[in-house]
Amino acid sequence: MTNDQMDWNGIWKKQVAAFSEMMGGMDCARSWDNDDSARNYWQMALNSRPLIRQMVRHMPVGKNIRVLDVGAGPGTLTIPLASQVGHVTAVEPAGAMARVLRENIASEALGNVACVHKRWEDVDEKTDIAPPYDVVVASYSLGMPDLCAAVEKMQRVSRGHVFLLWFAGPASWDRENDYLFEALFDRPYTGMPRADIIFNLLCQMDIYPNVEVFPGRMDHHFNSLDDLVADFAARMPPLSDAQIAKLKAYYEDVVEKRDGRVILPYTWRSMKLWWEKG
Repeated sequence: MTNDQMDWNGIWKKQVAAFSEMMGGMDCARSWDNDDSARNYWQMALNSRPLIRQMVRHMPVGKNIRVLDVGAGPGTLTIPLASQVGHVTAVEPAGAMARVLRENIASEALGNVACVHKRWEDVDEKTDIAPPYDVVVASYSLGMPDLCAAVEKMQRVSRGHVFLLWFAGPASWDRENDYLFEALFDRPYTGMPRADIIFNLLCQMDIYPNVEVFPGRMDHHFNSLDDLVADFAARMPPLSDAQIAKLKAYYEDVVEKRDGRVILPYTWRSMKLWWEKG
């Protein structure tokens, strides 16, 4: 079967739907709608400057550049880019992430950032944002069920480059969840689709991106093992006391401990796909 005969967008939709069903109907945006998790994620980003530099490499910067950050989180890219470009519009669907993003914008006294608290699918191109943008980036935020429609929308509001970052293979949390879902819920774990589907879909759309693959690592710091377990539980269906005990026993064996804190390394391989709109 040739690439043209494959329904890559349909494959993406099916795998995203399977992930949501496995999570009890919770999608990526809802899973990050937790204030403690959002602030913890921001601390991870602050401690991951080399990775951030790798993520934004090849992006045009300058005071005349306008950036749209789709799925901005707490400002992982928005905050550092805002000091290098003329304007950033940050779209973030998770309420907690959006709150932390606004706190960070205020803390840095950034007057050139606009926040839109909506899902990308729900953003009105004419009233919610102000295209065209020189750079449109979606960094580890491609949880949209209809990826083709999401990319087409990015294309419409771009007059320059589009950058997509996603996971090129199994990440450390996938391997953890392979074990945990069997142990806690007696069912297999179904992860999100991977970047190979994005690449094939883009080619099917007559978009032939540049591709760069690089390792990623963010260290998730917690004050205690109980805090780590609570962070995991916040993104899961309700857990019983017995399940919490199993979860705690598992993490006791895999975390690192430094300076009185508990550290869970997140490791993965990233695929960055980018192109200039023709």
